[in-house]
Amino acid sequence: MKKLVFTLLFLGTYALLSAQPSAYKAQPFADDVPLTTPSMLDADYIARVMAALPLPEAAPENIKQLSKVASVQNHYKEFTIAWQKLESKKLSRLRKWRDSEITDLHKKQTNLFYPFAGPDFLNAYLLFPTCDNYLLFGLEKMGTLPTMAQLRGNYLFRLRKSLSILMKRNYFITRDMINNLNSNVKGVLPLIAVFMARTDNKILSIQKVYVQKNGKPKFVAFNDNKWHPGIKGVTIEFKNKNRDLPQRMYYFGTNFVNTAMYTKKNLVNFITNFKNKMTFTKSASYLLHGHNFSIIRNIILNQTSASVQDDTGVPYRYFKNSWSVKLYGKYARPVRDFNYGFQTDLNRLFKTDKTVKPIDFTFGYHWWTDKSSILVFRKK
Repeated sequence: MKKLVFTLLFLGTYALLSAQPSAYKAQPFADDVPLTTPSMLDADYIARVMAALPLPEAAPENIKQLSKVASVQNHYKEFTIAWQKLESKKLSRLRKWRDSEITDLHKKQTNLFYPFAGPDFLNAYLLFPTCDNYLLFGLEKMGTLPTMAQLRGNYLFRLRKSLSILMKRNYFITRDMINNLNSNVKGVLPLIAVFMARTDNKILSIQKVYVQKNGKPKFVAFNDNKWHPGIKGVTIEFKNKNRDLPQRMYYFGTNFVNTAMYTKKNLVNFITNFKNKMTFTKSASYLLHGHNFSIIRNIILNQTSASVQDDTGVPYRYFKNSWSVKLYGKYARPVRDFNYGFQTDLNRLFKTDKTVKPIDFTFGYHWWTDKSSILVFRKK
């Protein structure tokens, strides 16, 4: 009964939340103008400030002046220390594992499907740096970047608070994200901007996107506040310094439960229209284990060529003979809130498969133990 009550409460919360994007508007810088309204070039500079990275000489003088503000100086100090810890304990090791174990997935003209991602562009790009498109979905609203006045105040402190769980565990907690992104940072866009800057990417453009009935995206300027048909999201075009061509990320604050997806066939068509897809699933609350999320589960099973996930993704039993699997780490019972997610067959496989490789980093909910697991499925 406790399990049922928790599941209903979680799904109820999931179903009630939706995103409310804000708008860009091209105009000169001013203290009272959100930095989501000037040029995209300025937005990239602000991403670097939030990520505590040096500004280039070409940065506007009023942005450079932020370096003289005590709260900004403190942010650079505190954020750099926290990021260095995350890099040494998790990111560098995850990158090494990526280069050793999934290089075959780093092909050109591929796309990444990341359901239940929220603002986690960081792990998506870290594991799959060569994709043309990144399709991220979550419950959190899109939000805006900060104003100059906010950056001189306590905004950067709140930004670090919103990122503190990720810095410690390398995943976001839905409940905490809902609270922080409503009261502190106001949406996922600032966090995504930080991750883009910290992965050596430059923001080239940010637009609103509306998914039409046929699943095709319609792009409009971010300052366009007119009504447009379709499911609304945001798209960011960005470029890595080591890559010739730009890449694109889409984010939609939407509900993936079946009862909602029945009315969002255009979103299903949108996802389907991206060929050569791979899936990444991490710390996903075991939602894909239940019948309430079968639409998304079937997209993963029927439309993607590979799936990199922890045990919270599609259960092992759904991957039939047309898939191969490679196991890493140690399998453990789900954390207390998700006891219903235990997989007897997966537990047996981890115990009997002599090819399981160890990992030297945590991945997913078992962040305080050595019992993290990664499953890499490849379609035969």
